[in-house]
Amino acid sequence: MLDGLFKPRGVAVVGASANPYSIGHIVIKNLSAYGYKGPIFPINPKGGHIRSFKAFKSVLDVPDVIDLVNISVKHSLVPAVLEECGKKGIKFAIVHTAGFKEVGEEGIKREREMVELAHSYGMRLFGPNSQGIQNADPEISVYANFTFVPMKPGNISIIAQGGGMGEMLKLHLHNVGLGHRMYCSYGNECDLTMPEILDYYGQDEGTRVIMMQTESFKDPTAFLEVASRITPKIPILAIKAGRTREGSVAVSSHTGTLVDQARMASAMYEKAGVVEFHDTDEMIKAAIAFSTQEPPSGRRIGMITNTGGPGIQAVDEAVGHGLELATWSEKGRAKLADSLYAEASLGNPVDVVATANADHYHAAVETLLTEEGTDMVLVFFVTAPFTDTEAIARRIKEATDASDKPVVVVVETYSEFYGLIDKLRQSDLPVYEFAEDGARALAAMFSYAKLRDREVETPPEIEVDRAGAEEILAGYEGRDTYLPQKDAFAILAAYGIPAPKVQLVSGDDDLDAVAADVGFPCVLKVDSTEVIHKSDEGGVVLGIRDGEALAEAFSDLTERFAGKGATFIVQEQKPAGREIIIGATEAEGLGHLVMFGLGGVFVEVMRDVAFAVAPLSRPEARTLMRGIKGFPILEGVRGEPGADLDAIEDLLLRVSRMVADNPSITELDLNPILVTKDGACAVDIRLKVR
Repeated sequence: MLDGLFKPRGVAVVGASANPYSIGHIVIKNLSAYGYKGPIFPINPKGGHIRSFKAFKSVLDVPDVIDLVNISVKHSLVPAVLEECGKKGIKFAIVHTAGFKEVGEEGIKREREMVELAHSYGMRLFGPNSQGIQNADPEISVYANFTFVPMKPGNISIIAQGGGMGEMLKLHLHNVGLGHRMYCSYGNECDLTMPEILDYYGQDEGTRVIMMQTESFKDPTAFLEVASRITPKIPILAIKAGRTREGSVAVSSHTGTLVDQARMASAMYEKAGVVEFHDTDEMIKAAIAFSTQEPPSGRRIGMITNTGGPGIQAVDEAVGHGLELATWSEKGRAKLADSLYAEASLGNPVDVVATANADHYHAAVETLLTEEGTDMVLVFFVTAPFTDTEAIARRIKEATDASDKPVVVVVETYSEFYGLIDKLRQSDLPVYEFAEDGARALAAMFSYAKLRDREVETPPEIEVDRAGAEEILAGYEGRDTYLPQKDAFAILAAYGIPAPKVQLVSGDDDLDAVAADVGFPCVLKVDSTEVIHKSDEGGVVLGIRDGEALAEAFSDLTERFAGKGATFIVQEQKPAGREIIIGATEAEGLGHLVMFGLGGVFVEVMRDVAFAVAPLSRPEARTLMRGIKGFPILEGVRGEPGADLDAIEDLLLRVSRMVADNPSITELDLNPILVTKDGACAVDIRLKVR
């Protein structure tokens, strides 16, 4: 448990000074200003008093219990401070000090030694190079942090790797009158990890929604396990900073080239039920809605407006984010007609017209909320000078009291009416300035509900020859290489992945026997680690009809690829079909990511692919298939038959099982896989092992 960090009985601040611009001084100031309920102990070797608090020369001189210490001294002094903290029995230390792993090898060494020292005393470290923590629970009220945003109790907990991003999240909540529950910016994550803190948030009864910002994942598997436990009951909203491939690992597979930190994060978020954002403002506005509203039970949105244009904007945004416009029952439509002006529009949006009064708004909101075909409501109104806008706001709130369906309000106004917006927010209604913001917030709530309520299964048991695949791979142990096609196809066979007949050709004398086994028409291919894109380099000959054509093709290819260590294979030629790609790549700390997309030029040019964490369950395989923009092509367009989706699903399950069983596989491309209405067949493979 992390109670000693977030609910400390006493806090010491090492590095406290009378300098109002020092970190230690600001921490003391924040602890005092926000009414921390425990004792505060400034630590300064000169003693004296700091901000009216008696300063001690060492934590060892403090007569009371200390659970948490904030440290802001030079990195060279940190070990001595930790030694004294350990002897005092302090269990948690926040290290604000920089100069550790972020500065290079010497800093990494200092950080490692610091952790070893702390652990020798049973102490846990938060940071270093970190802001600190906050807990706005009125019973605790601890602001053990050197930042500036005022602390006010709320129900949104925040965890951020970057301090600037974390402060931005707090600031924008504060600017709309909201507080937060718990907060931390964890910096270098040398000891206490983000998943541990996230797990603590997930067990907090006062937390209704969690916002998180990450730059990297130290332990992706732990994050996945913890987040998956939390999201069924508390929504996690996440944004990933750094959306480009990290490192300089050389890859030559399509899958390895297309994956990056952002796609890895997206795959984890999907598996764990986390709602992902790419825009900070959008995430904050969604959190505002989550903080007061229950997620919707479906995607059908009802809208009310007193002017046309913003309503159209809201419709476009809602539909573009996967929501559907609700339709009214005959009874609901009749109630609207009886309650509103004759000039009102009774469609969706319901346009109550500019002169609508408070009773009109009440009737419209109440009617839409009682409609079985409505899952959520967006209300838009301009504060027209010829209406009683305060009464409208009050009646909107009254209409929502009897319903648990989410409602957001968009108000178009200016500074004279900002008090009205405050009153709406104080009555637990999310308020936005733009219609698009309201629509996106509701769409985010639906995204969470869809993830929370989705079908969940364990990966299925599949009958495979795991031992056979392991025997082949064992022959390449210790080598960083691509497998020859013959062995790669044999591994596919071990996992029941359909492929053409394949035979290795060692010379002219083999051609007749190989052709007799494979049959005509057949395909001749070069097989060399130096030839990455075989078709582009003329290394594939299709449609070979007889032995004479095979001999001619073999002679041509052996001459063309002389000196490249090339061997050659002959394959059975399969009928044409839709081309797809299924791949996999190693993801450090996570296992493997499985990739799916349309093959051929679609993967080369459009890069229309989706990723998921292996191994896959059947629902996850179906979601992965439908995660690409080109999925309708597989369903069948313009009268053409659709692809065999069951066969694709089975392939995804088998590939994901194969890479999960065999961690030595680092890169895999099955491209193309030919899919017809009656099955699927992988006709080319590129498989690399560590």
